[in-house]
Amino acid sequence: MNVAVADTEPLGERQTLFNVFSLLEEQARIEPEKLAMIQAGQRNKHGQFEYRKQSFAKLVNEIESLSAGFAQLGIGQGSKVLILVKPDIQLVSVTYALFRLGAIPVIIDPAIGFSRLLHCIEEAAPDALLALPLVHAIRPLFPRTFKSVRIFITNGCKISPRVHRLQKLMQTNAPVPAVAPTHSNDVAAIFFTSGSTGIPKGVESQHGHMRAQINIMRDLFDFDRHETDLAAFPVTMLVSPALGRTCVVPNLGSLHPAKCKPENLVQAISDFNVAACFASPIVWERLSLYCTENNLQLSSIHCAYSGGAPIPGKLVKRVCDIIPNGRMLTPYGATEATPIAIMDAEEILAETAQLTTKGHGVCVGRPVAGLQVLIISQQAEAIADFADITLLPQGQRGEIITQGPLVSERYHGRDEATRMAKITELDKATGATRIWHRTGDIGYFDDKGRLWFCGRISHITYHKNQAFYSVQAEEIVNAEVDIWRSALVNVEVNQEQELVIVLEPHSEHRKTVSTERQQRILQTLHAHGFPVKFSFVFPQAFPVDRRHNSKIERPTLAEWAQKNMIKGVTLL
Repeated sequence: MNVAVADTEPLGERQTLFNVFSLLEEQARIEPEKLAMIQAGQRNKHGQFEYRKQSFAKLVNEIESLSAGFAQLGIGQGSKVLILVKPDIQLVSVTYALFRLGAIPVIIDPAIGFSRLLHCIEEAAPDALLALPLVHAIRPLFPRTFKSVRIFITNGCKISPRVHRLQKLMQTNAPVPAVAPTHSNDVAAIFFTSGSTGIPKGVESQHGHMRAQINIMRDLFDFDRHETDLAAFPVTMLVSPALGRTCVVPNLGSLHPAKCKPENLVQAISDFNVAACFASPIVWERLSLYCTENNLQLSSIHCAYSGGAPIPGKLVKRVCDIIPNGRMLTPYGATEATPIAIMDAEEILAETAQLTTKGHGVCVGRPVAGLQVLIISQQAEAIADFADITLLPQGQRGEIITQGPLVSERYHGRDEATRMAKITELDKATGATRIWHRTGDIGYFDDKGRLWFCGRISHITYHKNQAFYSVQAEEIVNAEVDIWRSALVNVEVNQEQELVIVLEPHSEHRKTVSTERQQRILQTLHAHGFPVKFSFVFPQAFPVDRRHNSKIERPTLAEWAQKNMIKGVTLL
């Protein structure tokens, strides 16, 4: 049977009283004067960053003040509050204040695009809006989008009598309300997906889900509460303080990860002896190249984490080279369930990276404790009952599904999406139900119990009615020294589906990938069983998701390739 199983959360615990704020509150009781949050501001005249620092005691005091201010406006248990502000340490105070009240922060990345953002806001139907002044300025132009909102808050200057200032709410004399008596299965937050395969969906994360995720990360990564994290991933800002760790929020120099300034990260790591760093592959690419080119090593880091997209073996090697006293881990997961599996760079470099370059896919490691992971037969229809799944044997590719205490159970306001992505399992002994999440990813287990990722179902390509999986082919090409990324897509030629590989060379090689070079790449793919007929060099950086700047927008590249067939190189 193609399965890996770990212990799951006791069914009775899902109904217990629990509020995720209590995790942070406990850390403040243990060590109130310890620094919880550090925010990098602008550089001073000496070229050093000015930092805003906040102890655990001050953080909790700010959270309590905000919860009093929010409650005074009528925000309480079950209220949905849309947050559209920059990811800084104030966001941590706001989010935990809402957790404390039992209110539900709605987190949407504005980088998903304006039209998608408007769609998601309308779908979420928030009761309150906390946003930048610019958002409030344009809000009247879109009355339908914000029709559900009755409470308006800005983190800047007051713009109208109806809009409350966040700073003023923090200074209220209103009594601090008690922590809301939420249960483990109450919704704590709604996190919207990146939308890499369609309109982003709002994932309902329960208080119990968040507790499980935080506890798993503590145990999995062997976190010491006396260490310091660098949060190049915004979600780290919510996790680190709940574990009693100091969290440094760097000045990335840009809201777009692909344009981040690695020198800023290096300085923050040095200034605070950072032990762990969380970032997307594109940030690690820029940071590792900068350190390599400038002969720098990040000696304080003992754990480096990358997530959001597959990471090439050559990048893993480069990151490992700049953290001589540390190791790199590559968690695999999704907004609906993170992490699902974990892989150590040592194992990648010693074994699986070589298999990846031969078309095996990307090994994402073994399932984390607390989760069950299965491989089932791929099908386009909804699967209502767990009894209707078809388990696949070890080594056979199929859809990855998972179940456990950190797996979300539904999408907010998207019943059809929930029906398509969730499978219900009835425990006949207890009468309880378990919800399995269909990841939409294709993968398989090897004979060592390791999970391999082959690509998204929506990215499967076809040639002569045979399916080919994006990541398996792309990682063969991505191993080439001059190629940063590639994308396997379909085009139509004479009413037949043909395979195309679109290349994004490293910037210094963009103009030097010759026709002969592309033909050699096609020959390599053919040698590994991928009958790719055409190769294209994309003239600029790939279109990618705007959250991680790592997930490739393959449909856009397929459309571009179809329109530019005359520019393609074919195998002679």
